[in-house]
Amino acid sequence: MSRIRKSIFSNQSHTLDRLCALTDGVYAIVLTLLVLDLKIPDTPGLGEAKIIDDLVRQLPNFFSYVISFFVVATLWIKHHIVIKPLKKCNTITLGLNLVHLLFMTLTPYTASLFGHYKEDPIVVLLFSGSIGLAAFSLHILHWYVVAQPEWYGEDAPEEWKHPNWLVTYPAIMISLISMSLAFISVTGAILVWAMLPISLALFTLLSREPT
Repeated sequence: MSRIRKSIFSNQSHTLDRLCALTDGVYAIVLTLLVLDLKIPDTPGLGEAKIIDDLVRQLPNFFSYVISFFVVATLWIKHHIVIKPLKKCNTITLGLNLVHLLFMTLTPYTASLFGHYKEDPIVVLLFSGSIGLAAFSLHILHWYVVAQPEWYGEDAPEEWKHPNWLVTYPAIMISLISMSLAFISVTGAILVWAMLPISLALFTLLSREPT
């Protein structure tokens, strides 16, 4: 049994390729499922006023889609940043990555709940909580791989090896703020998530090496 296990995971760079392929596929499915909650009018031949009225009633779904899309896209970029310096990984890495994907795949469901029950603070708790757990699990994955110096070269960026965890993973703090605001202002609790792509843009600009 040990020989079989060794032969399966002896090529750890291949394992890393499979990890990336699975993760990219799951993220692509999550992003696709988000848009499926946007419905077209069921009755053909509707007049312009009726179509506009139907679209207005779906504004919460559009709002939920936009916020969720940017949150998921931001975490995908973060995941890419975590994995990029690695040359190999092990089964523990695969397990931690699967935990991250577990929480990530809840996003279409929680986003759909928000689109249909936009005034319910419990829905905001579910949405923000699942995103927060996805970000926290990615944080743990990053922490684990950084602790394995034999997996990456000396050319790995210093901000990757010694990150400011609060700046690098703001989604964890944003989720806590959003859940705290949920019973005060549902709209405010959701709008807080707009800080995530903004923080990524600022982080990218500040970490860019001067030419």
